[in-house]
Amino acid sequence: MLRYDTFKATAFDLGNMDQVLWNTIHGRWFQFTNQAVDWYGPPTRLALHFEPILLPLSLLYAFGANPHILLISQTLALASGALPVFLLTRKYIPEWPLLATLMAMVYLISPALLGLNIFDFHPISFATPLLLYAVLALTYKRYGWFILACILAASCKEDIPFSLAILGLFLIWKYKLPRLGIALTIGSLVWSYIAFGIIIPHFYPGTQHNNFWYRYEVLGSSPGDAIGNLILHPWLLFTTFITFDRLYYLASLFRSTGFLCLLAPEWLLLALPNLAENLLSTDSLTYSGVYQYNAAIIPFVMIAAIHGTRRLSTCWQGWRGEHSESGSWFPQKSASMERHALSTTVTQAKDGATPLAWRQSIALPLTSVYQHFAATLNAWITASISFTKWILYRLQQSPVSMRVSAFIQARWTSLASASSSKWQRFSERMEPLARAIPLLRLQWITLAWVIAMAALNLAIIAPILGNFWANHIPGTREQDIQRLLSMIPADASISAGSTLNPHVSERQHLAVFPSLSDSNPDTPDIVQYIIVDLNAVFPEDRVSTDNEINHLLLSGQYKELSRAEGVVLLVRNST
Repeated sequence: MLRYDTFKATAFDLGNMDQVLWNTIHGRWFQFTNQAVDWYGPPTRLALHFEPILLPLSLLYAFGANPHILLISQTLALASGALPVFLLTRKYIPEWPLLATLMAMVYLISPALLGLNIFDFHPISFATPLLLYAVLALTYKRYGWFILACILAASCKEDIPFSLAILGLFLIWKYKLPRLGIALTIGSLVWSYIAFGIIIPHFYPGTQHNNFWYRYEVLGSSPGDAIGNLILHPWLLFTTFITFDRLYYLASLFRSTGFLCLLAPEWLLLALPNLAENLLSTDSLTYSGVYQYNAAIIPFVMIAAIHGTRRLSTCWQGWRGEHSESGSWFPQKSASMERHALSTTVTQAKDGATPLAWRQSIALPLTSVYQHFAATLNAWITASISFTKWILYRLQQSPVSMRVSAFIQARWTSLASASSSKWQRFSERMEPLARAIPLLRLQWITLAWVIAMAALNLAIIAPILGNFWANHIPGTREQDIQRLLSMIPADASISAGSTLNPHVSERQHLAVFPSLSDSNPDTPDIVQYIIVDLNAVFPEDRVSTDNEINHLLLSGQYKELSRAEGVVLLVRNST
C-alpha cells in the first residue's frame, strides 16, 4: 500500500486491473482501455486473458472502489497459503513437528511469493493458495472442496488448467481415483480449449489471437509452427534455451526449500507447463523469479519439498534399520501408505475419534453438487474407458505392437534392474553415515540447512525486490500530486503516465501516456486531460517525453493547467 501511496505502482498491472474491476462492478464486464506496449486489441480483458475470477473479485468494490482493497485481498490470499503448507507438512512428516512451522515460514518469505505480491495486482496470484488448498482437500478426501478449489484456480487464468490436467493424471496414478482423474483431466483440457480456441478469438478476431506470442517467435510464427519446429529440430531447446540465467532462475525457485523439492520430482511435473512457458520465453522478465509468472509454480515446489523431506526421513530410517511410518521411497509403496493413512483418518472420523461433523455439514452441499456432476458424467466416462480399452486391445493384438511391446518391456526391465542395483550400492554407502546420525539430529541438520538456503535465497534476490519497495513515506510531494489529481473531473478522459495511472483508473476512458486516445471505438477523440510525472520517466525516454509535451503545447491542442514537483497537468483547449 505504501508503494502505491508513494506513486511507485504502475499502470501494468494495477491501473488496468483497477479499471477492469471498476467497470465490472458498474455492469461493463471485463472492459478496460489501458493499452500496454504489447497490447493493441479490443477494450476488453477477455481478448487478452480468460479470468472469470474477476467477477467475484469485483464484489470487493462494493465496499468502496480503491486499489488498496486489491492489494490487501491479494496479500491475505497469498498469506493464507501458509496454512495448507503447515497442515500438509504435519500430515506427512509428523515425527518432525518443527518442520511444519518452518515450511510455512519458508513459503511466506520465498522471493517468488514476495515478488508476486509486491508487484501490483494479478488475478493469477489467487491460484497460488487455491492450488495448495486443492491438494490439501485431496489429501483428506474432501472431494467436493477439491473440485471447488480446482474450478476457482482454473478461473484465475487460462493456462492454469494445464497443471490441473496433469493433476488429474496424478489422481489416476498416485491416488487410484480413475473416474475423478479422468473427469479432471478432460474438464481441464476442455476449459483451456474454450479459453484459447473460442473465447479469446471471439473477442479478438483475426489471425493472431495470442498477443504474447512475440515471446516465443524464435520457435515459430504460431504455436503449430513451434511444435513442428521442435519435432524436426529438437536441438533448438539446447542451443537457445539452456542459458545461465535460466538455470539461475530454476536454482532460485528450488533454493528456498533447500533443494528438497528435487527429492520428489513427480510433484514438480505439475509445474512443468508454467516452467516451460517461462523458460521458453525470450522475455527475461518471465524467468527473473520475482514477477507474477511463478504463481502456479510456487505451490508445487512447496508440495514437492514436503514429500521430498518425507522421503529423506524414510530412507534415513531404512538405512538405520528402523521402522518407518511415513511410507517408502518408491512411489508405488508411498502411494499405498498414503491411501492407508487416509483410510485410517476416515475410519477414525466415523468412530468419533475426530470432531469432523461440522466440516461434513459445511461440505455437504458441495459434495452433493459433485455427486450430481459425477453421476451425469458417469455414462460417457465409462463408455470412453471401454472404447479406449477396446482400441488398446486391438493394438496389442497386432504383430507390430507385440514386437514393440516386447522391446519396451525388455528395455524397461533392464533399466529397472540397473536402477535397483545402483540404488542398492548407494544405500550401502549411506548406511554408515545414517547409523552415525540419529533421526533427531537429522531433523536439526535439515532445519538448519533449509533456514540457511532460504536466507541465502532472500539475500540474493533482495536487490531485485528492493526496486519494488517504497523508499519513503508520503510527504509534501505526494500531497502536491494529489492536489493536481483532484483538479481532474471524475468522468473526464485522461492519458496518465505509468505511475500516476493507477490513481485515476476508476473511469471509463483512460490511456497510458504517450497514447492520447483510449482503445474504445466509441470514443475516437483524443483525451481531455494529460498528467505525467517527468521524474518517473526512464532516463532514455526523458527527451522524447519532453518533446511530446512541448509539441502538444506549441500546437495549441493543449494548455498547461498546473505543474508541481515535476508533474505536469495539461488540459485540452476544447475542454
